[in-house]
Amino acid sequence: MGLLPDDAVGILDVLLSVLLLGMVLLIVAVPDRRAQVGGLLGLGAVLSGVWLRLGSVDVALAEAALGGGVLSAILVWLVLADRRIPGRPADGKPLRAPGWLKAGTGVLSGAAITVVLGSVVLRARQAGPQWPQSLSAEMAGTGVEHDITAVLLAFRAYDTLLESAVLLFSGIVALALSGDSEPPARKVRLPSVFKWFVSVAAPVLLILGLWLLFVGSSDSGGAFQSGAVFAGLLILLRLAEIRPPLLQRLLVPLLIVGVVVFVGMGLVGPLAGEPWLTWVGGQPFLMIFTIEVFLTLGITSGLYLLYLALADPGQRISTATGEGKA
Repeated sequence: MGLLPDDAVGILDVLLSVLLLGMVLLIVAVPDRRAQVGGLLGLGAVLSGVWLRLGSVDVALAEAALGGGVLSAILVWLVLADRRIPGRPADGKPLRAPGWLKAGTGVLSGAAITVVLGSVVLRARQAGPQWPQSLSAEMAGTGVEHDITAVLLAFRAYDTLLESAVLLFSGIVALALSGDSEPPARKVRLPSVFKWFVSVAAPVLLILGLWLLFVGSSDSGGAFQSGAVFAGLLILLRLAEIRPPLLQRLLVPLLIVGVVVFVGMGLVGPLAGEPWLTWVGGQPFLMIFTIEVFLTLGITSGLYLLYLALADPGQRISTATGEGKA
């Protein structure tokens, strides 16, 4: 249930709708990169409020951690960084697409998104009334109390494994695209108060990430939200030029450990004569929680590697962490 009764449309709904449209117009209509980035950051915050209003706390947490954390760091850094934009002519004039192409692309994209989302909503309304009964009947066998965690790691564990593998391969691509160049001289100087802010925020983010991980079995939270918070923490530490020891050496092992443990746990079922990704042995909670812990490590590493690849393209990941070449 959301913040208001399901059928009520109140001031909060109107305010969120106006803010949502305002952020979208700011992104689309204002031809200024800083304003567009501000609109995207605001859009992430507003979307978190929309998901809260709809009662989807887990999605709201993920949106806040990614849209307000990791994505914010990437966008702000790309705006402040002084580097030549690939594809820009030597005379400095940016390449611009024809107006009809922009309009046509926008109309077609909007129509496609509307059709897809409309189909999903209609299907969800048809099947929705049947979900709570079947889900409640099977919850006891999962070992967890939170229905979202049960769905992600018990009833549709195969989908979650594939999603984790996508992030794993994204991190591998980031490593593959990194070059051997030395770190460029930093042209962006953050205020001195930023380090003080990081020293205060880092313990809070660490505790928040751990809390989201441990509470995921009984309430909103889990590996993805926790991993996004930890990745945001690493990004803040890097911007403040605080280098955690051994971070560079651990990035690759942490990247793959989540998927490896997930697959290994999934093989326990066939060894016991059960289907793959079936949590057997009388301890489903322990198996699910173990997977969440290692998935958190993999998600943290994957998101952080993506940030490094975007923040310093062509630079070797080992030097991007500030610890020298491997």
